[in-house]
Amino acid sequence: MIPKPSEAANALTLEFVADLSYNPRTNQYRIDLVEPFRSELPRTRNFLLLDVAGFTVEKVMNAFNDNVINFYQQKCDEAREVFKRVKRSQDSSSKDIMNEL
Repeated sequence: MIPKPSEAANALTLEFVADLSYNPRTNQYRIDLVEPFRSELPRTRNFLLLDVAGFTVEKVMNAFNDNVINFYQQKCDEAREVFKRVKRSQDSSSKDIMNEL
C-alpha cells in the first residue's frame, strides 16, 4: 500500500510555493513564494507563516489569498484611484482651456 502524502508534501506541489521549512522554536511552517511574488512583495510579506497544528493545503491557499492577492488588489485599487484623479484633472484642465477660448 502506498502511503498518503502529508499535507506539507501536498503544499509543495502548489504552483506558488517555492519551499517549505519548519521552525521548531515557533512550531510554524515558513512557505517561501516563487517569483515574481518573492521579489515584488515587500520582504516582510514575500513568505507565508502557518502553524503546524491543523496545517492543511486549504490553509495555505487561504493565506495566499489573504496576503498576496489582497496585496496586489490594494495596489491595483491605489493605481486606479491615481488614474481617476489624473483623468479628472485632465478633464477639468481641458474644460478650462475651452472656456478661455
